[in-house]
Amino acid sequence: MVESKYAQAAPAKRLYSIKELVAYFGVTPWYWRSQIWAGFLPYVQVGRKMLIDHKDVEAFIQKNKSSN
Repeated sequence: MVESKYAQAAPAKRLYSIKELVAYFGVTPWYWRSQIWAGFLPYVQVGRKMLIDHKDVEAFIQKNKSSN
């Protein structure tokens, strides 16, 4: 059996900070906070940080899609 010289790929990132969501989606931090405070977007509290699961963001997007 041949061993690879390369390390295994790291698992995909699961939790994102509000700053990372802003960078990825281009929406203001206050928008994400307002959605969290209103209870529309679940989060994980780690210290003072609010981290959002990427699955919850995808579900939030699907729920808020509209079509004409």
